[in-house]
Amino acid sequence: MFLNREQAGTILAKRLAEYISANPNLDRKLDIVVVALPRGGVPVALEVARKFGCRVELIVAKKLSFPGQSEVAIGAVSSDGVVVLNPNLPSDNEWQEYIETQRQGLLISTKQMEQDLYAAAGYAENALTDKIVFVIDDGVATGMTAVVAVETARRRGAAHVIVAAPVMSLESYHYLHAHCDNVVALSTPEPFSSVGFHYSSFDQTTDQEVVAAMKESINFATPMLPLGRELGAKTV
Repeated sequence: MFLNREQAGTILAKRLAEYISANPNLDRKLDIVVVALPRGGVPVALEVARKFGCRVELIVAKKLSFPGQSEVAIGAVSSDGVVVLNPNLPSDNEWQEYIETQRQGLLISTKQMEQDLYAAAGYAENALTDKIVFVIDDGVATGMTAVVAVETARRRGAAHVIVAAPVMSLESYHYLHAHCDNVVALSTPEPFSSVGFHYSSFDQTTDQEVVAAMKESINFATPMLPLGRELGAKTV
């Protein structure tokens, strides 16, 4: 049980620093970029960004819902139009038309949301080309939103993508391993229940809080340095 997203983010940041130190196979010349999944992932990502001395970046993704059942996710769409779907969906024309219609609508809304948040925070998004990217959320239930963020980061040129969250379902933990370079989770409880169940305080994160966190991250962001220096290590 985590007190709140900020406390969970502080613990996750320490675990990620340990992960980087324990993986000498990572290219030590690459920069680290911290990417949050808004909205709930942003307070968690802020603490990770604080640890690594960088800004909070965003990839906005939204679930693609089952027809007539908005609470049931059958996939996810990112601000780049990347789609991840449940593999068990029918492949007939009617379903394909529904998915494409939903994709187009979600592409517009996610892209607009991402642009608006960056504009309000006062900085442009950082390029992910040839970077080590941490994709951060406050928790992962099905994993589809996280996977679509991973695929988007890859499309944007990321060299190495790690999904990290304080809590994940064991099913999503294994699912994510097939789509990214590694997965870091503080807890993988079974049965999982829901993300909010594992927090004492789990109020909905507002756009204003997202923007405030992004602005705060500017204050401790340093010019991008090779990976070892950001952790206080010497580089050759």
